[in-house]
Amino acid sequence: MRGTMIKKLNIIPTKEVLRQFASALAKSRSGEKQEEHAGVSFESIEGLRNVLTKRRLELISVIRHKKPNSIYELSKLLNRDLKSVNTDLKVLKENDFVELRKSSNGRQRVVPVVEFDKIEVMVRV
Repeated sequence: MRGTMIKKLNIIPTKEVLRQFASALAKSRSGEKQEEHAGVSFESIEGLRNVLTKRRLELISVIRHKKPNSIYELSKLLNRDLKSVNTDLKVLKENDFVELRKSSNGRQRVVPVVEFDKIEVMVRV
């Protein structure tokens, strides 16, 4: 059995992101090894809330637990129209919450996939 996979989110103000970038650039130019940064970052909690709405969190959960074989099947499981599900999937994919894999079991289709079980949010103060 596989362990729990956690999606890490960071709330980091733009000023701090720019400071980190400048530091990383200086280290890179001097040949110094840099630490890896994992996860997705947002400038504010409001920015995170704009991406992870209640409906999008529900969508992530249904993908993770029901494992639909197509976006159409996902829209039926959610009882939502296909266009709004596609819009939400686009936002979630752009923010690295969902993968859209092409499958051709008979017909070409796109299969939504969520690889994590939990979302962990870290807020820098």
